[in-house]
Amino acid sequence: MTERTLKVLSPLHIGTGNELTPVDIYPRENIIHVLDTERLVNDLMNLGVELNEILALLKNPPGDAYIWKGYIEEFHLDPSDYSIYTLKIHGKIGRKSMQIKEFIKLNGRPYIPGSSLKGAIRTAVLYKALKECGDARAVMRVVSKVNGDVARDIGRNEDVLDYYMSSLSRDRVDRKRADDLLEAIVFGMEPDSRSKIRYEPKRDPMKALIVRDSKPVGRKHLAVYRVEVIGNPQPIPIWVEAIESGAATDVEIHVDTEALRLNADYFNGLLWECLKERGEPGEVFEDFLWEAVDEFYREVMKQEVKEIQKFRGYSSQVKSFYTSIKEYPGHVLRLGWGSGWLAMTIGLLLVERGYKWENVRKKLGLGKKPGGSGFSREFPKTRRLADGMPMGWVVLE
Repeated sequence: MTERTLKVLSPLHIGTGNELTPVDIYPRENIIHVLDTERLVNDLMNLGVELNEILALLKNPPGDAYIWKGYIEEFHLDPSDYSIYTLKIHGKIGRKSMQIKEFIKLNGRPYIPGSSLKGAIRTAVLYKALKECGDARAVMRVVSKVNGDVARDIGRNEDVLDYYMSSLSRDRVDRKRADDLLEAIVFGMEPDSRSKIRYEPKRDPMKALIVRDSKPVGRKHLAVYRVEVIGNPQPIPIWVEAIESGAATDVEIHVDTEALRLNADYFNGLLWECLKERGEPGEVFEDFLWEAVDEFYREVMKQEVKEIQKFRGYSSQVKSFYTSIKEYPGHVLRLGWGSGWLAMTIGLLLVERGYKWENVRKKLGLGKKPGGSGFSREFPKTRRLADGMPMGWVVLE
């Protein structure tokens, strides 16, 4: 078992899908109280306020103030008496209608899910396997053991990415499942009557990578950030709970080498072939993972700096941030909400394909303008910054 320290380098938000609404919060100077509303309502009723009056207020809140402001001032209540926890505020506070995306918590304490961290590592591995071993001949050799027709189709292309884009251009594809084909070829596959090949988790060597949920992060490191969406025609701020830069926690990461050894004959994807070229797959697996992480996220940083002008008024701040983390000791990677399309996909490889990729992304509806009036020339068009920093950068030490 290997326990690593994870340090947060820029505001990190991993959401639950839930939001704190004006009913749940009461802002004060530089902090927000997250309220125990049940207790507050009970106390108000004990003070003589009718329940129907409270319900009417919740249904039609005042136009110029937070919902509980009138009662708190009228009865001289202290919001801290009803506070489940408090959040520092980075950036301007919103109007009464502000909603705050909640950070994932266990028993009220924020943590980093192992699935989020493993997903970030997996994206890097996909990128490296395709870049180093994705030539048509190597992929044909792997796929021919599962489906000869697909293997022959791949052989008519320069590499697997060309085949992938050709199939997306030719076939009807659900955008949410556009990467299923590559995932199957790289990580492990089975024949399928409908799609010819499909991803098979049991044949995926990545199952040997065990990433546990992190230890809880102290709630004092959780804050509210106003996130600026750079590139939007209309400035639409978003508020999120995020772990502040500088926070640290421990996470258990290890490779089950016995699972790799026992399933060596069962793994059949391009990744396994890629590992074989380096030596005994079980022995080189972990080094390959961390090389992939270092290479992929270094390229993401380079691309961000290359397009620094897209951060507009924040360009110098963003450039300074990337300069500061470039040579950071450990494995720097990006995860969570606001990480951006490049960090969460193999987009770095796709954009190199020029017009072929442009045709595919339009078919997938990526970069479509609101209202369906054509496509943005630039994709991705928007970037999210919290306190002037690109979101979601962490380092594993």
